[in-house]
Amino acid sequence: MDISLKSLIILPHLDDEFALVPLMKALSKKNNDNLKIIYCAERTNDKSFNIEKRRIENYKALKTIGIQEKNIIYLNDFFEVKDLELWKSSEDIYNFLKDIFENEKFSQILTLNFEGGHPDHDALALIVKNFANDKNLKKYYVPAYNYRKTFLLPISVFRPLKSQIQYFKIINFNFFCWMDCLKIAYIYKTERKAFLKLLPFIIIQSFFSKKIYLCKDIYPETVEWSKTISSIRYKAKKAEIMGVIKST
Repeated sequence: MDISLKSLIILPHLDDEFALVPLMKALSKKNNDNLKIIYCAERTNDKSFNIEKRRIENYKALKTIGIQEKNIIYLNDFFEVKDLELWKSSEDIYNFLKDIFENEKFSQILTLNFEGGHPDHDALALIVKNFANDKNLKKYYVPAYNYRKTFLLPISVFRPLKSQIQYFKIINFNFFCWMDCLKIAYIYKTERKAFLKLLPFIIIQSFFSKKIYLCKDIYPETVEWSKTISSIRYKAKKAEIMGVIKST
């Protein structure tokens, strides 16, 4: 991918930037004025204090990797997108992307992969695919976490499913390019439990990895839905998630 192109990064949740740290840092350093970040779902039923606190953490986390506050957009400032129910807002998200594209004319769009890690990740990956294909845009997907085992652990973080690895390319940065991911994990005190589960992976990534996986498309047919975190933990139905295609 060309980091000099005008880019849109759209992420399911505030904190999902942890999976793109080196790439987002490279994009912001190269051309901050040509970069927009959109966040979709939030816990809209939570207390307003907690919602605002998480946004403040999000500002701090993005500042760590060079993203300016003026480049950040929260969809819940325009219409409701509930955590774990992103697929229900697929039409609104798609139409918002159309509107912002008319103003910004970005050339490429990045998001998280369809890998069964979280139903919101999966649904947004489908929305991005539909939108990018309709507008003839370059699209890129990054793995966050999925049901691929890591030794005795039941998940993988930062790497694709075995059934998808053939579709991914590796972009190499410098060693310690993931170090800011540790800082981001520390900043998100509202997500402490979630990041504690990811911490072993983040530590290994920060000290021993200089790469990020990137894919140009998604492959839902390669995902065994009955084994996914989306299904087992979040009880998401694949038919509902795949229904995003019809609604966009």
